[in-house]
Amino acid sequence: MQHGKRHDQGIRVIGIDGGGTKTVCVLGDGEGRLIAGSRGESSSLTSRPWEEVTRVLLSLIRDVLAQSGTEPSELSGVFLGLAGSDRPEDREQIKSWLEQELPESVSITVHNDAVTALIAGTWGEKGIALISGTGSIAYGFDPATGQFVRVGGWGYLLGDEGSGYDLGRKALAAVMKAYDGRGRPTALTKLVLDHLSLHDPAQLIRSVYGQTNVRTAIAEGSKLVMQAASEGDAVAVELVEDAIRELEALVRRAAEAMGIPLLVEPAEGGETGERAVPLVLSGGLFSDPVFERTFRETPLLRSGAFDIRLLMHPPVVGAYMLALRQQGCELTEGIKEQIGAFDVQSLWNGSSME
Repeated sequence: MQHGKRHDQGIRVIGIDGGGTKTVCVLGDGEGRLIAGSRGESSSLTSRPWEEVTRVLLSLIRDVLAQSGTEPSELSGVFLGLAGSDRPEDREQIKSWLEQELPESVSITVHNDAVTALIAGTWGEKGIALISGTGSIAYGFDPATGQFVRVGGWGYLLGDEGSGYDLGRKALAAVMKAYDGRGRPTALTKLVLDHLSLHDPAQLIRSVYGQTNVRTAIAEGSKLVMQAASEGDAVAVELVEDAIRELEALVRRAAEAMGIPLLVEPAEGGETGERAVPLVLSGGLFSDPVFERTFRETPLLRSGAFDIRLLMHPPVVGAYMLALRQQGCELTEGIKEQIGAFDVQSLWNGSSME
């Protein structure tokens, strides 16, 4: 891909997906061509200081403008899907700030990051996105009614059950309980200590609390839980099972709120049938094949109510599509094919922001 090359398609839009671990930004034209991309740190409004959030966002926007040779005055719109931006006042704060940084002609929309994953996985049709990354949330949309449904996603202090952070925190707690003699011995102890280059569980206090981004560092521990569970550690297996139950509960409630029938038995032949609604699975935990397979085997997921899809495009693609829609662009089959055939990862391969 050649940065700096202009395409004469008129519309230039930016899509941003900001999660609890990283923020991804792309710039594309009105015909489905993605031209530039950049990645940076988390821009979650619930876990980062305001100054850090704005620094990350402005840096990425400036980067993709520079890469593509686009002047700010040539930009048509920006769609931001940011973790922790559910409250109207939070969205308005981001929008007002960005309006001061960009020309008045640029339209700006701010939503939470779940909607970007949903649109990237369903192309705008009725469905539910279940995200289990640093945080967790179930988010549904029905274009026929305009209904949005949100379950969970209340942040690491009030919720995020079944997320990477939740799983990592419980793993650390299990290690400390075992160290005290209040809990069962677990293989997690050695895995955690080796991962952090420590010799004794008592050293975890300084190591964990001294992290620059504690939430992200703890969420990384979920990978160790998966490893221990795959090796048969009873404590880790229970933690994974608890996480799956929490995620199943998120989907169940979202489906109930959207009026989606939940079948008791699988449809005949195991097929989902006409009533199946897309359920898009996104986030780091679902990148683990064992976790994903185990989740698919829950009674709710085997009910035949859902067309289960792993997110095939990065959520930032959903932000780009929503940016196009806010410009009145129809997501034609040609645009979908153009986006679907493009390797989004190539936009930042080899970047120092990787």
